[in-house]
Amino acid sequence: MIERQTAKKVRIRDIMSGKFVRKEGFEPNFVKTPLGEEVSRARVLGTIVSKFVTEDGNYASVTIDDGSDTIRLKVFKTTKPLDSFEIGDVVDVIGKVREYEGEIYIIPEVVRKVDDPNFEMLRRVELLRKEMAAKKVRELMEKGGDKDPEELRKELIEKHSIEACWVNALIGEGNREKSERNELKTKILKAIESSPEGIVYSELVKKIGAEEADIEGVIDELLSEGICYEPSPGRIKKI
Repeated sequence: MIERQTAKKVRIRDIMSGKFVRKEGFEPNFVKTPLGEEVSRARVLGTIVSKFVTEDGNYASVTIDDGSDTIRLKVFKTTKPLDSFEIGDVVDVIGKVREYEGEIYIIPEVVRKVDDPNFEMLRRVELLRKEMAAKKVRELMEKGGDKDPEELRKELIEKHSIEACWVNALIGEGNREKSERNELKTKILKAIESSPEGIVYSELVKKIGAEEADIEGVIDELLSEGICYEPSPGRIKKI
């Protein structure tokens, strides 16, 4: 059974400035936001600033603006539910985050018109508090080093009054990110060790198959820790 992903409330800027990650198999693709959240399904609130509907009824898109950035909602082989909204409408949207040819967009599942201005204000306040909480959680996680996750979770909730749902989500994602980085580090070290004369950086990237930016970060870490060195430019060798 495939678990349905929770729709996370985010600003459009968080999605558009994030990194789109494609997963294999049944794992959902997601956007990694600057706050560290992994967003497969998003919930955004914004004003429709443009709309396009094809005459044959096989495609429609609207662009919404929440004051932080804009994003397009797209539907294919239909125009519903976008055809019932107009430019100027404020809409609350739940949908799947997708990417095609460099553009991140949303395939809407639920679109609801919002008439109450207090609803908009409450969402903005909620997202601002979430951003502040995320920054505090990350700051304390970095300072905490190898502190027990449960101890850190308790400190964040009781001492810093951060909502438990945000603490649990961010600590979980932070620990998963740390675990994935350690796995990548181990994989890279094994690849380097398998080449007695060292391995050329381009070959290492091809062999590992991960994101080049992630590989580069681990290599910098290995060099700074003195675990590896460069016997010649672009070639990495274990000491």
